[in-house]
Amino acid sequence: MLNEMGYISIKEDIVLREEDDGAFLFNPNTGRICYLNKLGTTIWRLCDKSKTPEKMINKICSDYPEVSQEQISQDCLQFLTDLEKMEFISMKAEN
Repeated sequence: MLNEMGYISIKEDIVLREEDDGAFLFNPNTGRICYLNKLGTTIWRLCDKSKTPEKMINKICSDYPEVSQEQISQDCLQFLTDLEKMEFISMKAEN
């Protein structure tokens, strides 16, 4: 399960197809497709082994100062939880 102390890792073989107004993710291993709006696409780009949810939230907060940190945190963690449940990302514990 997603936890704020781990690193986010994109699952192997995930395909990203960017469009004008967002992007699509495709997992060929499960057949799942997920549409990402522009903010979702931004969050996806931050999903790599060097990013924790906390660092991602801080970056998004700096990009969207008009939105409360609490709202961004809730929305971002829910989005990451959804991506994990759909098997697009996984969490790796810090060593």
